[in-house]
Amino acid sequence: MPDYKTEVIILRSWKSKEYDRIYSVFSREHGKMRVVGIGTRRPKAKLASGLEPFTRSDIFLVKCRYLDRVKGTIVLRQYVDFKNNLDYLIEGQRVVNILEKLLPDAEANEVIFVAMKDYLKILNSISTRNQGIKNIIEEQDDRQIISQLAQLALIWKVIYHSGYFPRFYNCTYCNKKIAEQDKYIFILSQGISCGCQIRHDHNLQFTLDKNIIKLIRFLVTQDIVLVKKLKIKSEILQDLKKFTRLILEQITEKKIIL
Repeated sequence: MPDYKTEVIILRSWKSKEYDRIYSVFSREHGKMRVVGIGTRRPKAKLASGLEPFTRSDIFLVKCRYLDRVKGTIVLRQYVDFKNNLDYLIEGQRVVNILEKLLPDAEANEVIFVAMKDYLKILNSISTRNQGIKNIIEEQDDRQIISQLAQLALIWKVIYHSGYFPRFYNCTYCNKKIAEQDKYIFILSQGISCGCQIRHDHNLQFTLDKNIIKLIRFLVTQDIVLVKKLKIKSEILQDLKKFTRLILEQITEKKIIL
């Protein structure tokens, strides 16, 4: 009999031995963990469908000395439309690569789990073409903006809840609350400055538009599904992507592709 059950989102997998696979999953109850599926590379393996990347499943596990072994699965959501959209699938794989660098092992976080679930739900919903929309070009542009906002929302939630979030409300030097302004001074790896100290290293200090700050604060505090209601100018979105990449590269000390 299995030793325990947990609800998971399958992040990715890789080959192990002749017919096995190791799976990286994010568990609602246990956080990021790795498990092994015995024989899941065999043709018609019963466990394989419930362990596909970007699937939400209940998995039944047997405790083992190294990696716990999957004994059974119940598929909760496959997100089929998303998986059949190559562009969004590639985007999702990039997000997974980033999340695996940020998420600590075996640390459960309900907010992050729900955010992952909402992210997949959004990508799945915009992967199904609405035949009633006449302006196809405008439709594609809107979907691209929504997918990018959902991606950034998930990344910033993970940054926030994993302890990497820079100071966005109080000055990183004097700790005074930052008054609303058109441009903010941001110190890389630390946070916003009220201007009480000036850095002469221009690689560390730069300015951020107030809309970037407002958007990040929204993304870390609100449900991801609400990004569908946002109206964002393309230049603001591109600036946010550049800033997010800077933060990620500073955290991981690796080149990041968004």
